[in-house]
Amino acid sequence: MKKIFILIFVLLLADTLFPLVMEYTAAADTEATTKSVSQPKQPVETGETIAIESQVGQLFMIGHWADTPVASTTKLIEQYELGGVVIMSAPENPAEILSWSEEWNAVSDTPLLIAIDQEGGPVSRLQTDSFVQTGQKSITSTEHAYTVGLERGRELSDLGINLNFAPVLDSAANPDSFLYQRVFPENTSASDLAGAMIRGMEENGVTAVIKHFPGHDDTNEDSHYLLPKVHIPLDELDTFTTDFRETISSGQVQALMTAHVQFSNIDPLPATLSQFFLTDYLRNTLRFDGIVITDDMTMDAIDSDFQTTQASQLAVEAGANILLFAAEPEMVHQTLPFILEQSQTSGLLRSQIERSYQRVSRLKNTI
Repeated sequence: MKKIFILIFVLLLADTLFPLVMEYTAAADTEATTKSVSQPKQPVETGETIAIESQVGQLFMIGHWADTPVASTTKLIEQYELGGVVIMSAPENPAEILSWSEEWNAVSDTPLLIAIDQEGGPVSRLQTDSFVQTGQKSITSTEHAYTVGLERGRELSDLGINLNFAPVLDSAANPDSFLYQRVFPENTSASDLAGAMIRGMEENGVTAVIKHFPGHDDTNEDSHYLLPKVHIPLDELDTFTTDFRETISSGQVQALMTAHVQFSNIDPLPATLSQFFLTDYLRNTLRFDGIVITDDMTMDAIDSDFQTTQASQLAVEAGANILLFAAEPEMVHQTLPFILEQSQTSGLLRSQIERSYQRVSRLKNTI
């Protein structure tokens, strides 16, 4: 009799507790479901998960010469997690450049920016007849500009090159100008020709880099050897930069290169190091949202007045996203650690490094 009473008691207790247990379990499942729906995982900004050392490395592009051991450049890329390489001279068999780019990319966690100066005309790293040698001076129609850009893009892409430092948008009507043979002809629309050339290259996987912003004066002052000066007042700047402004406003430009030129009535610093030119004017006024690459930081226009390390810091703080060390790639040994060290105490430098890293990553995601 006692056993029967206990059994009845257990059954009654189960009838009472089971619904409560089920209700609690259902409520818990509902709460978990609600949390998973109302609180999804937020995407993390790429730069926030990347060490500062890796971010800084992506801001450097070094030169490679045909007589330099490929392994030397490979070692620098791997050691500092560099963002890119610019081909400064071609090997006897240009097809070897493809194997160079493959070796360099093999030690990089991100696709490298492999660049070259292939303007056509007097500045062409690939000079054999198997490559289009048409210079800007002989291009007078958008159809021709597009065709040259298309073919040039194919040639470069076949070699693993994805960035071309062209077209040139400086104004040079004076035959004595060191840029005279490198620009589009007078009495043509440089912005239209540039836009067509950019489209052609990009259709074959090569990003164009317009240069040299905001422009050299129409003289023989070459920034490889001295710091050129332009003496226009601020209210004439828009006119001076017409071709750059119009090309940028088309929305096609993903990258540009700076000019080591001082606009003495506007800013005492060379444009490459000037926050006014690279941020206030280029970003805020012209609304340029692409990559800003410096001209070679070891040119005399910079070296004559600035320590390379300090100039590099000024350039990044001003708004440059990639520092170019073309002629002296070994300067990365001094400059990169300096930038990294200064980023620990300079909030401006640190924030600009993060912005630059994001821009470089965005461009790399498109190649």
